[in-house]
Amino acid sequence: MKWVNFILVSIFLLFSIDKISAETFRVVENEFFWSSPNFTKIEPIEDKTIKKRSAPLGSMSYKDYIDLHGTPPSFNFLRRLREKDSSLAQIKGGHIFFRKTGKKIPLNRSIVPYWANPIPPYLVSIPIVDRVLVVYPYYLYQDKENRYFTEIYSGQGVLLSTFDSLPTHLSPSNPYLLISPERSGCCESLKWSIRFYNLREGTVSEYSCPEGYCGNVLFTRLGKRGPFVIAQEIVGKMGEIGASIQTNFFIVDDEAKLLASGKAIYAVRESNMDQKRLEILAPYSISNLISIDPLHEKDSWVFHFGRNGKKGTLKLVSLCRDPIPSVTFLLAKDPSIYARRVDIKMAEKVIGNLPLLFIAGPGQYTFLIQMDGEKGERLLTKEIQSEQINVIMFE
Repeated sequence: MKWVNFILVSIFLLFSIDKISAETFRVVENEFFWSSPNFTKIEPIEDKTIKKRSAPLGSMSYKDYIDLHGTPPSFNFLRRLREKDSSLAQIKGGHIFFRKTGKKIPLNRSIVPYWANPIPPYLVSIPIVDRVLVVYPYYLYQDKENRYFTEIYSGQGVLLSTFDSLPTHLSPSNPYLLISPERSGCCESLKWSIRFYNLREGTVSEYSCPEGYCGNVLFTRLGKRGPFVIAQEIVGKMGEIGASIQTNFFIVDDEAKLLASGKAIYAVRESNMDQKRLEILAPYSISNLISIDPLHEKDSWVFHFGRNGKKGTLKLVSLCRDPIPSVTFLLAKDPSIYARRVDIKMAEKVIGNLPLLFIAGPGQYTFLIQMDGEKGERLLTKEIQSEQINVIMFE
């Protein structure tokens, strides 16, 4: 009976691996490209905006702008919020005093964690609208950046919202929309987070990349009253085998509503790949973005890319709702293992050797690893997560 069960399980696994291979599993032998079903290649369309633009959109990205100008982009399509007592309120004697009503509210110092080091709270004025921001900064031991809690009050002293982050800008065309383009950490812990705070609804939406794997980022606006564009790269580079870029594009309106989103993945098997070469090879990296044009259909856009005479066009329609495949590196902790033949199997089917670069749908995967000169196989089960660079180390 046990033998029959084993045969049935084996047949099921063999069927499963064939299904995985056909739909969501792909070993990268040379190059690989994937885009979400709503973000597809089309024949080039004449880009009428190129003549109007002084520079391609990619040159406004964080990395490209610094390379060209030596300073980060200024986000001049936003208005900076300033620390100061507003015409609506002031901090006085440990209280928030609201001028319209004479209401006094004690500062909420308990909002800061007891193990943190608090910094004196302050007010931020929001021009035009009847709102006051009360900011509680603090820092944790060995942290390199301050952290914040922010309370939003009406001019009458009614608490409306509380956020665990700090709005830094507002939309000039909608003072009820606050924004925070935040770059935190550095090197191995670098992270970008773009946040939109809708004061009418008291909500916050965030677009971020995984800490330590953030590549280039673009945050801009299409025209004075057009939608915002966010593009973020998730970059994985392993010298032993190759590199990858996942580029996420988001189009957000002036009410913080997500209008469209598309995602693309490029992976290449080439050892000791440097960042510049990776960006050149990846056809739809942020650095290669020329312009974005709206189409007549609702929530539809055309993205124009190009570099060194090579051009490409992608059409984005509505939102990306399907599961995103994940880039995964399967490596050895001891590099000397690469001198031996190491077969990687799934359900008794050899899928490659160490080191291995593959694309897989999110979920749990079991690998059988057979090393040349060793008897038996080692079992390795790992969870592969979407929107991440997955690194699996074999000991």
